[in-house]
Amino acid sequence: DALESGLGKLNLSTNNGPFITQPSFWESEGGGDNPATGAPLLDRNNGFLEPKEEGNQAILERAGRWISLCGADKVSSLPAVTALKGAGTSESIIWRDAERTFKSPSFRQQMITTLEKVADGDYHQGMGYLCGFLLLLLGPDDVAKVLHRVGTDDKYTPGYWKGQPEAFVRDAMVYMRLVHERLPDVAAHLNKAGLVPEAYAQKWFVGLCVHAMPFDALVDVFESFLADGHVFLFKLSLAIVSALAPAILETKPAEVNKLFELLRLDKKVFPDGASPIFADILARAKAMELDAAHVAQLRRSEMEQLQAKLEKVRAREKELKEEDDDDEIVFSDEDDEEDEAARLARLAGN
Repeated sequence: DALESGLGKLNLSTNNGPFITQPSFWESEGGGDNPATGAPLLDRNNGFLEPKEEGNQAILERAGRWISLCGADKVSSLPAVTALKGAGTSESIIWRDAERTFKSPSFRQQMITTLEKVADGDYHQGMGYLCGFLLLLLGPDDVAKVLHRVGTDDKYTPGYWKGQPEAFVRDAMVYMRLVHERLPDVAAHLNKAGLVPEAYAQKWFVGLCVHAMPFDALVDVFESFLADGHVFLFKLSLAIVSALAPAILETKPAEVNKLFELLRLDKKVFPDGASPIFADILARAKAMELDAAHVAQLRRSEMEQLQAKLEKVRAREKELKEEDDDDEIVFSDEDDEEDEAARLARLAGN
């Protein structure tokens, strides 16, 4: 027992730094000679993070500065949170996301533990995306503090990581208003194709482009977001659409799948290391001027419209439920198959 206890303490002591510095990470997650068999999160690493520790020194030092950049260094302790349904078991949604992120139980458990420190009775997969990527470059304790700042400070995106992310739906509506202002031809083309931003912009706003951009670009996205907050996400989204504008306009509105592949920055269309699109997007985003006061005004306006529409829908759903409680209709708030952002988008469009 004493030996097992000692080994447990030893293992614990090695699991407090960035994942890429932990001894077993590359062996269990890297895929060896075939990176395609590595952890799902590393799919777009493209050699940016290296198995040899000395090759990662510069990026680790850079990521270390993110802690103070977002004010996480001022977080002395995390507030208590309400446990998620199924917390601590394989029934937890966090558990399933960890399985989709890393391969080994050890790294999955570290991700789960980190998320459970911050997820306050509610959760969205976007939090898992952000957590997984940050864990590569920062220690779990620091990652939890960064997640706390991003999820609670108005500078960033409070409300995004909920099962019903109304804050994201509002910002997707704001993004489309900005596209209408700056790229009206693209906005008209997307509208003609019937593409609502909630169907594709989650990858940019909530997922911070994890799985949508290669790691070398992703580091710039994270750093700019932590420095400039949610305003950068609007710059980034406009930069993406601006860079894609010629390809979007050349694609017929009926070719919805092709438009989705473009807007989601699909790897088949934009291979890592072989496409200049990512550098172009980041250059456009960093050079873009966008009035924060204008964004704030649009956010207020769109939230008012969204809430008014949702109130009407909720009232109607209540009427239907009261008319016949035994009816076999599955109401939208009971439908586990429909993504909540998609549901809210559908309702907002009614």
